[in-house]
Amino acid sequence: MPEFPLRRTLSALLCAALLSGAVASVQTAGAQTVATDLQAAPARETVTVQPGDTAYSLSRRAGLSVDALLALNGLPGPALRVGQVLLVRETPPHSVQAGETLYSLARRYGVTVPALLAANTLGEGAVIEIGQRLRIPPPNSGKSVQAGAPLPAPQVALNAATVLPTPAAVLAAPTPLPAAPALPTSNDWREMALALLGTPYVYGGTSRSGLDCSGFVLQVFTPFGVRLPRQSADQARAGVPVGMAELQAGDLLFFDTEGRGRVTHVGIYLGDGTMANANSYKGQVAIDQFQADRYWAPRYLGARRVLGGAVASQP
Repeated sequence: MPEFPLRRTLSALLCAALLSGAVASVQTAGAQTVATDLQAAPARETVTVQPGDTAYSLSRRAGLSVDALLALNGLPGPALRVGQVLLVRETPPHSVQAGETLYSLARRYGVTVPALLAANTLGEGAVIEIGQRLRIPPPNSGKSVQAGAPLPAPQVALNAATVLPTPAAVLAAPTPLPAAPALPTSNDWREMALALLGTPYVYGGTSRSGLDCSGFVLQVFTPFGVRLPRQSADQARAGVPVGMAELQAGDLLFFDTEGRGRVTHVGIYLGDGTMANANSYKGQVAIDQFQADRYWAPRYLGARRVLGGAVASQP
């Protein structure tokens, strides 16, 4: 009689052992899946928008064009907000080929071996295999591997991210002043304006999918830290007034297209009597004559200069 409870006890212990082994297998498989997903994910480098930062200054700092920065972050326009996190670099994973080593890959991508190990959660002395997918960290402040140079000491930095200072160091450090917006050169804003030629005219549009006249002006100058109102009538009170004989490339030109004596259209002077503007008649951003044109010349009201210094509102 007593052997029946003993059999039941042994059966229960056996089932528990089998169940424990199954759970352990699932956990191991899950850990391997997480490791595989981590290695397959692209390396991402981000930057947080600080006071004074603009799309133009951040793109130059990252070695990108403004268009590339906007496309990388899926942004319709160059307007940014403080605290916004922007992606500035995304490197696809590398599939290990025959003959490649951690040393050769580090030298190829301009990173350190420790950073490569850290980005892929690999231990020192790890051996890579053909077909293995490795995350490539962005080039960091450490020295990249050079042929014949000794390997640098391991660095504790996941994904080659910047090491954050301690709270004591933050309190002791002086508070930095906000960086001044970078003023555009003539080639900078001109390239931006010409890049928008052919963009469809859309009333009220402020993105690259469609622009109106004042939206076009904002698209050109906002990346350079030039703050302007949204409407053309309000833009006509920004900066300083400029006479016809004093016009310079980059000045804003204002027109009355309704015959009511008020500003209803704005363009950007390019020089030689021409301007770039979002032309509703042509249905797109275009270059037009304005001084010798029989439509624009009689409708011209004046010009304002918003480049070369701070933009000040005028009555």
